Amino acid sequence: MPATGSDPTVGGAWGRRVRRRLPRRTIRLRLTLLYGGLFLLAGTGLLAITYALVAKGDGAQSGSASFVSRASPAGASQPPPFPGLTVAAGGSGNAAGSGSAAGSGSAAGTLIYRQKTTPAGTIVQLEQYAGRVSAKFKQLSAAQEQQIDLVTAKANARIAEVRGAQLSTLLTESAIALAIMALASIGLGWLMAGRALRPVRTMSTRARGISERNLHERLSLEGPDDELKELAETFDGLLGRLEGAFESQRRFVANASHELRTPITLERALVEVALADPHPTVGSLRDTCRRVLTASEQQEQLIEALLTLARSQRGLEARGPVDLRELTAAVVRSVPADGLRVEAQLSDACAAGDPAMLERLVANLVENAVRHNRRDGWVTAWTGMRSGRPTVEVANAGPPVDAAQLDELLKPFVRATGNGNGNGNGRVNDGHGLGLGLSIVQAISEAHGAQLSMAAPPEGGLRVSVAFPTADPDC
Repeated sequence: MPATGSDPTVGGAWGRRVRRRLPRRTIRLRLTLLYGGLFLLAGTGLLAITYALVAKGDGAQSGSASFVSRASPAGASQPPPFPGLTVAAGGSGNAAGSGSAAGSGSAAGTLIYRQKTTPAGTIVQLEQYAGRVSAKFKQLSAAQEQQIDLVTAKANARIAEVRGAQLSTLLTESAIALAIMALASIGLGWLMAGRALRPVRTMSTRARGISERNLHERLSLEGPDDELKELAETFDGLLGRLEGAFESQRRFVANASHELRTPITLERALVEVALADPHPTVGSLRDTCRRVLTASEQQEQLIEALLTLARSQRGLEARGPVDLRELTAAVVRSVPADGLRVEAQLSDACAAGDPAMLERLVANLVENAVRHNRRDGWVTAWTGMRSGRPTVEVANAGPPVDAAQLDELLKPFVRATGNGNGNGNGRVNDGHGLGLGLSIVQAISEAHGAQLSMAAPPEGGLRVSVAFPTADPDC
């Protein structure tokens, strides 16, 4: 039977129980521990520096105790051992005059005395006595120095003991004070961290209540203009973009469903009419099949356009050098002019991107310009370098377009409603467009990092230009 510790299930469960008992490692807890740890580290360093300075200062000022002997230094005059006697430097010569010392001819260590009452010339030499006195004096001096050394040693030991006790007391009391202040700093750090992170909790609570059903709500954080408020405003901007994306997606799904329902409904109606005819002919059945095939082709075009739009919004799958001049020339040759005058003003322009997507971009621009045009209108395709950026531009001579509708034209399934409708000349919104051409152009432009711009001249028509970031040197 395996041991319990070897069972990973048991070990994992024990680890989970331990983790549940431990406090959650929140930012507030980590900030509190960081504040407390920094304070404790700084306090310990300050305590060590203070202790070193105090110890060094006491050692420099205290040193060791020293005592000066009261014994006279060598060469100093000593008082005579007996009153009335004069001490000479030494020698046995006669002294000159009453009360004076003997001459320098006396032997070293000899004391010569002369009584003042003794008649002149009478000198008593006390050599033996002087030797005993000198020995006794040296013995007393040695004993005194020994006693002084003993007292000095005891004093120094006592001073060292007192210094050690004082430093120990200083260290203990400082450590206690540091521990108290560390606890106080942890408590204050917990409170201050909670106060500083209060906006984060507010944002978390409000963000938790936002879903796809209430994307219109915002965090709307109040307070000083700091990093947290900047984060809240950034999140509010993100919510705004998400709201727009969700709304666009809902509108796209609704429009796509409507656009797909129309050909399907038409196909079903044609088939039902053909089946309801009690006497169908070959001609009527062939006509029904042709109409169903036309509706199916329209449905296929719509599905293909939707797939192209989805792929464009997903981003680039391949990137390489693309010659916009050759690509645009090929597209102009392949798109039916439908009786319009199509001009191409092509110069060298090379961009980096997906060749298939860029071909679809230029084709949509040219097809859109041909479709939304006057019967006697024209279409111009231009390529070249503009402000150092490879650019492709397509313009037409359609009816005037309201400048306020330009942004609307980029939305899926929105068709132009130019002012030329209903005058016999207009071909705008002739029912053949899907309303996805400019939407696909915008998606492909964004995928390539290009800048899409549109202009509606007062004389009519639409001019659309796409400027790519930089030219490809490998082209």
